[in-house]
Amino acid sequence: MNKPSKILKIRESHLYNKNVKDDIKIACVGDIHLSNLAGIDDINNISEVLYNLNPDYICILGDIVDSPDELLKDQKVSEVLSLMGNCSSIAPTMVILGSHDFIDENVDGYPDVIEKTDVWNEINRIPNIHLLNDEIYSDNRIVFGGYRQKREAYYNLYKKRIEDAKAFLEDFKLQTNLYNGIPDDIPKVLLTHSPESIHNITVEQLLSMYNVIITGHYHNGCIPAMLENILPQHFGLITPRKRLFPKESRGIVKLNSGSYLIYNGGWNKITACVPKILHPLNNLCNKQIDLTTLTPNEEHKQEMINVRKLVLKK
Repeated sequence: MNKPSKILKIRESHLYNKNVKDDIKIACVGDIHLSNLAGIDDINNISEVLYNLNPDYICILGDIVDSPDELLKDQKVSEVLSLMGNCSSIAPTMVILGSHDFIDENVDGYPDVIEKTDVWNEINRIPNIHLLNDEIYSDNRIVFGGYRQKREAYYNLYKKRIEDAKAFLEDFKLQTNLYNGIPDDIPKVLLTHSPESIHNITVEQLLSMYNVIITGHYHNGCIPAMLENILPQHFGLITPRKRLFPKESRGIVKLNSGSYLIYNGGWNKITACVPKILHPLNNLCNKQIDLTTLTPNEEHKQEMINVRKLVLKK
């Protein structure tokens, strides 16, 4: 019998959008957390699955590595470049950075920003790869906005275990290219790593011009596979900032603004940065990739979600 961590759940969703001319398939994977616990086998599996899904676009949702220091290792840089090269041969690929890609807690628990710009610049030079650091990608079918949340949004410096919606809001307002001048007659997708601040009503209103918001970071609420269909559909056990029993941490939610918020469940759930005693818990959780189809078919005004499972190699 396969461990749950060897099972990949592909969540296929169809979301109606009146501005779509023909179906648009978007494959999303987040929270790979390359480290001593995740490496080339993960890259090969992800690449093969994405190839077989044959999407129109690919989105890499951040936390590619488990810490910025992983990018000091030639092997990990090679793995990141291999993933990007494989994705570039499949479809235009949007990449955003997550907190683990550029923030590391020092010995005092203070979050240091550590930029590995040489690696990210090399990624951005790969044809068909678009690293969206507060930037827009658009063509005649779709707009992708990529928002990079800053340290102050991930770490409230006075209350370390909560994220700061005010910091998110104040910084997002500065990124005017993400919300000014975006055409109304084309579907719009926002990629941002953490969903935490989006539940703030002011943030939700600011993001309302986006039809779909796709996030990672929550690791499917760290729900073991055996409990996924037992617990309430959006309920989680814990968030990355140690908030217990969040009511919304997984699944697909329609916000009051009418936008869809997609919580990508992530490739890995328990990562190398947590205490070693917890590492085996990763074997209790499935991996996940989203395949979201934006469609003009009015039959999907009520969203349709289907999940199928694959056994991963190695």
